[in-house]
Amino acid sequence: MSDVVKMDYPAMEEMANAFKQASETLQDLIRDMQGVGQVLEGGALLGRGGDIWGASINQRLIPRIKKLDDKMLELQGDIWGALIDMRDGDHEAQSRFKG
Repeated sequence: MSDVVKMDYPAMEEMANAFKQASETLQDLIRDMQGVGQVLEGGALLGRGGDIWGASINQRLIPRIKKLDDKMLELQGDIWGALIDMRDGDHEAQSRFKG
């Protein structure tokens, strides 16, 4: 029994675009959080509390958001790669039946 793989190309493109949009949103969030960190470091919240908040944003939150952004871009690339591979395979298979 043969395994049949079917792909909905428009849905895959939509999924890849959703990952790209998620990445862009995360990049906006990173810029916003960097701004918040700069405001805190500039003295908006003085003392130990401000230092802890600023350090948490810059040393913990932003790197984790960047890691998530990297994953979104990786998933987008994986989806596009799979789509291209399947589309190429479909074209090759179709060409074998055209005489």
